[in-house]
Amino acid sequence: MKTQGLEDDHLQLLRDVSGVFRPGILTALVGVSGAGKTTLMDVLAGRKTGGYIEGNISISGYPKNQATFARVSGYCEQNDIHSPHVTVYESLVYSAWLRLPPDVTHESRHFVKLVMH
Repeated sequence: MKTQGLEDDHLQLLRDVSGVFRPGILTALVGVSGAGKTTLMDVLAGRKTGGYIEGNISISGYPKNQATFARVSGYCEQNDIHSPHVTVYESLVYSAWLRLPPDVTHESRHFVKLVMH
């Protein structure tokens, strides 16, 4: 970058990103290759640890709490490892089983099943 006359060593990967995700709605992030989809998801998921991350992330108007965000969201990576021996439903149930407390009510489990179908 310095050879191009830029003194700053920061490479800006995302700029002025905003979005709305409705609760209970499965949402896909789509765009052309190199648009920054993976970078955005890595920042939201707390997986980007190097470099500089600046700006604000709000959820329902409140600053994002990483522990809460990790508990209520799921991120299936582009090259994630999935077993060919289980269904998508079984994969999601297993993921939920790992991250949710054991005292989830039957009603909540039933609601999740309804949303998935």
